Amino acid sequence: MTLSIASGMVPLVIRARMAAGVAHAVPWGISLDGLLASEIRENTKAAAREAGTDCTPYSLDTVPDDLDLPLARCSGDGGDGWHWAATFAYPEDEVPGPHVQYWSARPDQQALGQMSAELPALVSERQGRYRSRVMPLPLTIARHLVWRAVGDPVAITELLTPIVSIGKKRGAGHGHILSWEVTEHPDADPWEFAHLHPDGTLGRTAPATCLPEHERGDLRTGGEGRMGVRPPYMHPSRRTLVLLPAT
Repeated sequence: MTLSIASGMVPLVIRARMAAGVAHAVPWGISLDGLLASEIRENTKAAAREAGTDCTPYSLDTVPDDLDLPLARCSGDGGDGWHWAATFAYPEDEVPGPHVQYWSARPDQQALGQMSAELPALVSERQGRYRSRVMPLPLTIARHLVWRAVGDPVAITELLTPIVSIGKKRGAGHGHILSWEVTEHPDADPWEFAHLHPDGTLGRTAPATCLPEHERGDLRTGGEGRMGVRPPYMHPSRRTLVLLPAT
């Protein structure tokens, strides 16, 4: 395992000051490299719209190109299992939970009628694809979300500053970010900032080869599983056998 660190990249702590709770699907927090990749992707699509050209969408049948993120790279398993040198979000000053809200949805009969030439007299709200739903929404409530990384502080700040909310149900006010703070730690251990949470536990999905021999028995992780190792994390081409973040 080696870190490929370009000029101008240093160990960093990225801190988002939160207005309230953030919702996410997996037990661990939102990835920093995923946030940066998403913002670059949105900027690319916006530029394509302005130029009147098409932007190729992601497809399960096509292996997506890796975007050029302002982060160092960890060689991981030495093959395609490499990853960016950045952790997933760590809640700082977390309010003990669980915190669960609920959201509901029901089909808009008028809108369905406008979209289809033929519909039954009534679309059932009790069964089928368009049934009504009441769904739980687990929240993480903390004063700050914290990431560690090795990267270019200027480029990372430029990408993060326009992001005002993260996670699920952002339209309902969840995941609202009040401010971003990027702090340089030039004397810190780059490997640690690329892999570990501030409490010393594994902070991201990573191949077992990322861990030094002396760390493998003592480091707290979330066990093993097949998960994405870099963005886009949900794409099948990114899944491999990894150690999961501690939760």
